[in-house]
Amino acid sequence: MGRLWALVGPSRVRPVSVARGRTAEEAGPRPTILSWRRLLICLGGGLLAAGLTTVAGVPEISVLVGWAVAAGGLMLWVWRISWPRDSEGTKRLAEEEGRTRVTDTAVLGAAVVSLAAVVEALVRSGSGDAVGVATVVLGVLVVILSWALVNTVFALKYARLYYSGGDGGIEFGQQEPPTYSDFAYVAFSVGMSFAVPDTSLQATSIRKVGLGHALLSYLFGTVVIAVAVNLVTNLGQSS
Repeated sequence: MGRLWALVGPSRVRPVSVARGRTAEEAGPRPTILSWRRLLICLGGGLLAAGLTTVAGVPEISVLVGWAVAAGGLMLWVWRISWPRDSEGTKRLAEEEGRTRVTDTAVLGAAVVSLAAVVEALVRSGSGDAVGVATVVLGVLVVILSWALVNTVFALKYARLYYSGGDGGIEFGQQEPPTYSDFAYVAFSVGMSFAVPDTSLQATSIRKVGLGHALLSYLFGTVVIAVAVNLVTNLGQSS
């Protein structure tokens, strides 16, 4: 037995690789910031919040409360992961995430649907009582959170397009490679002004994304103004 162990002992045993050219750690699922797991967890939290609101006797605002919790939680989770990363970490994660993301479409679609939920809640409230005012205030909060979530999704998109396309497509005017905070600057600037800031979009694929981003942001800006006017009207009626 001793001679057998000497022949096949640890010094002679070759480790079996999990995947060719990749370590055991790298062979696992690719890390993603906006993953389905995080999305479903936040949606679950939103459903729980909506249910508790209904049980509390205020079903009129349950949908708005649920989406506010889900959108706010997802956005905080995403930026907690991405914001601290340096340029190398941003490049590595953006490349690993890939160019096509179904979750992007799901989140953007949910954000647009939330606008319809806000309009429907405002139409149903239509009064200056406490519930009506709370509905309008929550409507403003939901629109702002949805707008911020849309810009967050586009910040991740810009990062993926920049690093998966050969490190380029956006001119930041700096020597060091951009981080997620730089892409957030681009995304939220477009979201607030419906135009590209002092950075230059130099790739057609990124310009297409920027155009869609600006149009979607304009839609959210219009709804924000409408909800704000409704809020002022409701506050005037309740006073």
